Order: sequence, then C-alpha cells, then structure tokens
Amino acid sequence: MPYQVGLDLGAAGTTVATDHGVTSSNQRRTTSVAREIANVLDDLAHRNGEPPSRVAMTCSPSWPHEHLEQLRNDLIDEGRADVLFVPAPHAAAIAFDADARMPEHSTVAVFDFGATGCDVAVVRKQGVFLLAGRTERVEIGGFDLDDLVAEHVIAKVGVHSRELVQSCVEAKELLGSYPEVRIPYVVAGEVREVRLSRLEFEAIVRPSVELAVDALERVANSTGPDVVLLVGGSSRIPLVAKEITERLRIPVMRAPVGAAATGALIEARQLEPEPAEEPVVEIPVQREEEKPKRHIPTTPFVAAALLVVVVLGGWAAHEAMNRPQVMMENTSVQLEPPGTAELPRINE
Repeated sequence: MPYQVGLDLGAAGTTVATDHGVTSSNQRRTTSVAREIANVLDDLAHRNGEPPSRVAMTCSPSWPHEHLEQLRNDLIDEGRADVLFVPAPHAAAIAFDADARMPEHSTVAVFDFGATGCDVAVVRKQGVFLLAGRTERVEIGGFDLDDLVAEHVIAKVGVHSRELVQSCVEAKELLGSYPEVRIPYVVAGEVREVRLSRLEFEAIVRPSVELAVDALERVANSTGPDVVLLVGGSSRIPLVAKEITERLRIPVMRAPVGAAATGALIEARQLEPEPAEEPVVEIPVQREEEKPKRHIPTTPFVAAALLVVVVLGGWAAHEAMNRPQVMMENTSVQLEPPGTAELPRINE
C-alpha cells in the first residue's frame, strides 16, 4: 500500500513522520545528510515491504541556493532524486493549521530555536502558506546553552569530566519541568551533588535567549503576526515563552514534538498524485421484447355493433345534458337547547 514520509533532519537528531506516528532519534549526525536520508528510507522500505511513494523533508530558510543544489545532487547520487524540499517554517505552519484551522490571510511567526541556531520567519495563509517579510537567523542554539550550563557547573564544583557535562545537558532539559535539579559528580572517588535551580539556569542563558527574541521582535515589527509558534527543543525553555509574551504581547503557542516533520508529511500527501480511476463499462439492461398487440378482426357484425354503441352513447349524453339539475344545498339548523325535564311530584 503506498505511503508517504515527512522528514525533519536536525543537528541533534532526525524526526520521521508517517501514518503510524512520529519518531525521533536524539543522536548527533555522524554521516552526511544525504546518506542519513537514504538510511532512514531504506529502513522504512525494509519494515513496510516497499519504499515510500513520496518523501518530503524540511530545509532551513537560511540555506543558500548552492547548498540546496548540492544536497539535491548528493541525494541523486544516493538514488533519492524524488525527495521534495519544504521550508521548515512552512512545514511547522502547515501542521499548526491542520489543528488550529487558521483564518485566511492570518499570519504566524515561526520561532524555531533548535540545536545550532534560531530561525525566525513569518508566513501568511493565502490558500497556501507564503513567506511574509524577511527571515532572520541567530547563530545561538541548544548546543551553546549546554556549554554555558556546563561551564557554570564546572566552575562551581571545580571538576571536569565527560559524565558531568552530559549530566548538565540532561539537567537543562529537566529544568523546563522542575524548579531544581541535583547534578551528581565524583571527586576523589566520592560521589557528590550540586544543585542547579531554574532561576540560576535562567540567569545563565538569559543573554542568549534575549538575542534570539530580539530577532523575533525585529521580524514581528515589520509584519505584525497574529500568533507566535514555538518550534525546536530550546524553545521549550520556560524563559523563552515568558520573554516573547512580555515583549510582543501576542499569543504564544508551543508546537508539539515533530511538528515540522508532520507538516512535511502533510505536504507529501497533498502532492501525491491521485490514483487513476479504472474505466467503467456500463452494460445496457436487456429489454424485453414487446408482445405484439392483438387485432380484432373487423367484420360486418362487429362494425354494426360498434355503431350501435356509439349511437347509444351519444343519446345517453344528450339526455344527461337536458335533464334538470337538482341542486343540493347543505344548511345548518340550530336547535334550541332542550328544556329541563321535571319529574312528577309525589302527593302524600
């Protein structure tokens, strides 16, 4: 059975959307983009028994034309010439519109705060989603925030280890849901803990978040979006939504995980050609042969009988016309109400 695939290849992992749902891998890319796409599609073909009929993948609006052409050539070399490119802001807006049903001519600012940077774009719904105004990219992402947190904690405890850095990354993600996280570390064979609160974390990353929100504010001032859509792992930091709300004073919505891949999947479905309809041959219903009508043979006796019937019919019609008409009139007669009957008196 034909199926479609939507791909969102981020620096921190790949998200795949199909009719069965959305799956994400949180592993940094170790191969080229084209090779990773080929591996994902080969795995899908192996599990489904056939390759997908249509594949759409997101691309950053900041990618230059030369980069897209090189990626397209790399995909051709991998035998994947049929992959369609969908700008990531458009894909996120398509997925958002599938649930929110945005009014025509409304605009949404897509704030994509990912692992390696923050892309800001405003798209307008006009039958399809079109770019409204200019886009901006800030070269600050989740990896930079990880480094800031790790540097702060390492300076605090005076210990540096690979395990401690990984714990700092996990702590950053947990602070989106918890007010405080305890980070373990080892000193001279002894396990200790250091506490990192959300307030402390926000103080560490606030300058970076403000730079990203500055770009959103510049783009929003020139286009006036109706809503801000938060996309990307770093956009889940509570400080991001708080800072945007205080500055722009417009609704802020957080997109679900895999929104861009879902939007690419929807676009792949829409571009899928309709299956050709098989010709239908209508067989006419066989008609029953009309039975021949019986003809009464005309003889002198039959002709005389017919003449008598015609004459008698005409005479009867003449008598009916000359007969006096009796008019029946319905009249209503009102009767006086009956009197009260008196029983005879009994004499003593």
